[in-house]
Amino acid sequence: MKSPIDSRARFVEATAELLRRQGYHATGLKQIVARSGAPRGSLYFHFPGGKEQLAEAALEHSGQQMHAELLALVDAASSLGEAIVAVAAALADRLEASEFLDGCPVATVALEAAARSPALQRACSASYARWQDLIEQRLPRWGVAPERAHAVANLVLCTLEGALLLSRAHADTAPLRSAAQQLAAALDGARA
Repeated sequence: MKSPIDSRARFVEATAELLRRQGYHATGLKQIVARSGAPRGSLYFHFPGGKEQLAEAALEHSGQQMHAELLALVDAASSLGEAIVAVAAALADRLEASEFLDGCPVATVALEAAARSPALQRACSASYARWQDLIEQRLPRWGVAPERAHAVANLVLCTLEGALLLSRAHADTAPLRSAAQQLAAALDGARA
């Protein structure tokens, strides 16, 4: 017999996947229940605030998962350029493996629903801030001056996020891979 915690986790996982692929408005509660395999009656037990509360939890979960993946890739890199290329390659590989269905875990919701939902806006913003902070904290070890770290981290995040969006739109990872190579060369060259 599955525990109530299992039901909650299954709702969050299913919602995270659906939000990443199709966004907030196209994702319905019936679809979430069906995808999760969890009992429908437990949905409002875990998420009395309904779909918005569930989406917020799913965005937080996705953001934390992406943070862990980014952390592993960045910490394994020996240079800023290597880190950028490694992150872009992982994103591109995931995009191709999903047949261009799985982009950024928060971007779809950020683009379509965050402006109308303070809770979803906060969840999206928190993920982006956490990712940028991770990059910013690692930059000094690769020779980026601490006073430039915030701006450089913003540039890296914006470039990769925009390139991921273009790759998804074109169903081609070339924009993401190319942007990463160009950004890596520019940033590594700027410190040489």
